[in-house]
Amino acid sequence: MKPRLLLAAWLLLPLSAAHAMDLGVNFWNLGWHKPNDCFQDFKNVSGDHPWNPQFLKEISIYRSLRFMDWDNTNGSQRENWSQRPRKADAKQNPVAYEWMIDLCNRNNADLWLTVPHRTITRALTNEPSDYALRLCILVKTGVDMGETNLKPMWWLAGGGVMTFAEGKGAANLRALRDFTAEDFIKAGGVKVCEPLKPNLKLYLEYSNETWNGAFKQSHYCCDEGEALGLDKNRWTAGFRYHAWAAIRLFRAADLVFGADNPRVIKVLATQSANSWIAGQHLAMMRDPRHNPWGVKASAIATAPYFGHKVDGADPKAAERLREAIQKSGQDSAKQKKIAEEAGLKLIAYEGGQHVTKNAKEINTSPLMHDLTKEYLDEMSKYFARFCYYAHVGRAGNGGAWGALEFTGQPLSEAHKYRALVEYAKENPAK
Repeated sequence: MKPRLLLAAWLLLPLSAAHAMDLGVNFWNLGWHKPNDCFQDFKNVSGDHPWNPQFLKEISIYRSLRFMDWDNTNGSQRENWSQRPRKADAKQNPVAYEWMIDLCNRNNADLWLTVPHRTITRALTNEPSDYALRLCILVKTGVDMGETNLKPMWWLAGGGVMTFAEGKGAANLRALRDFTAEDFIKAGGVKVCEPLKPNLKLYLEYSNETWNGAFKQSHYCCDEGEALGLDKNRWTAGFRYHAWAAIRLFRAADLVFGADNPRVIKVLATQSANSWIAGQHLAMMRDPRHNPWGVKASAIATAPYFGHKVDGADPKAAERLREAIQKSGQDSAKQKKIAEEAGLKLIAYEGGQHVTKNAKEINTSPLMHDLTKEYLDEMSKYFARFCYYAHVGRAGNGGAWGALEFTGQPLSEAHKYRALVEYAKENPAK
């Protein structure tokens, strides 16, 4: 019990006055976990508080929670709102949005969602994403609009809505952003959860790594981009389609929350080592043919991993990893310049070590504490927010992504997580 008591005491240490980079985190797909790492049992979720208390304590250091893997975003076949997981499902894999909101509310952390790629199609030339509209309404009000037709609620007056008084009375025109939960319920919705706390932000990102040809969503974007004639080169068409789809996602957020609401962080994610792709995204954002509403992004996001070429069994692995940290910093400096020139923040949707050969050997070494601290210090020069990948995950020779190997791991053995705890305390969120 001593390591757990030490962790609890550590998390109660006074915060320093310094600030550099806010720390967030990613979670692994629940199917790769022990059943009780996060939920008390993700295969049998029920009640109002299904969380493992130790898990809640350990994630309290993070200011944002990115749920990409919890939503099974990579290769998702979800196309419409009716196909999403539900809070009442006993087995939560993928996890329902209601539980994601609940977790963020409990831990006072911002909500970062990656919207499945097939929910936005090339048919949405002049429309926002219907899926994203329903998602934003749920996050903002806790109301599920189900199968209610939303189009009459946003298309009038270029985004105005037609609402009806109690009974069968006269209609009046109002902006969707001004709707309350009660208004949505009267329009056919059902209150299913508490909304995201108003002091918390919503990060919205289209899919995950659509630039990465290893994922099905990459080829989907190429297909859709080619069909729209976004470029003769298949890959370039795919990169541009990512921004095209993100515009339709961001448009939905603007309608529900109000244009450029600082509570919504509209994320343009790109490849860390290839700053040219970010340029393609930004060009699409500026093009009125593809962005007729003048929708704006809030941030460019990259995944500045380090060490993917390093052998964890190499006697000089630590030296090689330090070199890789510097290379990641150089790539990030280029991305920060692009972001600043566009008036955007640079944030990291993922990041951390990326050793995939003999990964367990170096990742379970005490050396990873100092390497992780050095890495975070380097990344803090470039990023406003950094989401570590991942919070919990078992260590294997082909990859050791977790800061912790399991919930409740003694702090003395969790070298990467110990570094994250120290960084969070030394650099409190604004």
